[in-house]
Amino acid sequence: MDVVLIMLGILGFGAIVTSAYVFTVAARNYVTDDDKRYRGNSGEGSLHGLIARNTSDRRGGKPVTFPLTVNGLLIANDRRTLPDRRLAY
Repeated sequence: MDVVLIMLGILGFGAIVTSAYVFTVAARNYVTDDDKRYRGNSGEGSLHGLIARNTSDRRGGKPVTFPLTVNGLLIANDRRTLPDRRLAY
């Protein structure tokens, strides 16, 4: 019985040490101020991997009527129930 308890204690301590190591490595990688890892090997890119978009990539604000066909898929009706999608429920 003592051997079983000692083994459980050793395994539990190992699990705590392993989880603490994983947590600290993940926290260090998440909180780091090193900008190089977002730019890739070529050094190009923007901060935090954000992609700069021009105005033609964004929504034009033109009203849409349903049924609508997008990429060959028929969309029968709008899923949104509120007139302004930014309103909180």
